[in-house]
Amino acid sequence: MSDGASSRERALAFVVAHGDAPTRARARALCGELPGSEALAALPEPEEDAPASAWLPTLAFCADVRAMRDPRVERACVALARVQAEDGGFDAGGEEDARLQLSGTLGGYLARSPYVRPAALAALGDFLAELWSPERVKGARWENLASYAHFFANADHDAGDGILQWCGRELERGFRAGVFDAARTARVLVLCDAHALPGARLEREELLRALDDEQAPDGGFSAPEDPTSERVSPEELMNRRVERSLEALSGLVRLA
Repeated sequence: MSDGASSRERALAFVVAHGDAPTRARARALCGELPGSEALAALPEPEEDAPASAWLPTLAFCADVRAMRDPRVERACVALARVQAEDGGFDAGGEEDARLQLSGTLGGYLARSPYVRPAALAALGDFLAELWSPERVKGARWENLASYAHFFANADHDAGDGILQWCGRELERGFRAGVFDAARTARVLVLCDAHALPGARLEREELLRALDDEQAPDGGFSAPEDPTSERVSPEELMNRRVERSLEALSGLVRLA
């Protein structure tokens, strides 16, 4: 069993060959080929009055390159404080699950920064806990599961332990049933900044083997849900492969 180094190098080469400038910089910083401060120079920032969702790429990038004290994160926190709703969540312009996903994902990043007021995190936790039910994370609902796990693994809240146990069990169940591939499974652990989740009996070596098995000969990874319709351009299909390959690369780095 390898430590994933070969898979990591091949995934990095794929992302560098096919990704845009910010994606290439993020991947190289993930693998230690580029200092985080240099990688961040390639990251475009949204306007201060942008919707909450516009700050996700900034926070995800900074988290991946271990730069959660960067001024960009502080600006994101200030901007998000202005648009946080009275109920503690963020407006996603859609149905309840969309608010849950945006609020949990943003909240997980905010909890990893030093620039957020504890009261704002507590309100976010209360919002997510109010929406919680086990049915929210059962089955193929990866986005919900990842959002809940991301927030409650990084923020202190009374509901956190029980929710994380459910997320861990459903993550393992989804992985073993083939509902979640190894890239998506490992990405949850990356978001949680952990090697394991409560309730999930997933070994590091097992996930590394699965990532090895999923990797294509060209070093990239394919999203199982990628449509094959002729209406989807080759460029869009490649963009989706790059996105999934970056997720897999972050998992390979974390697990190794």
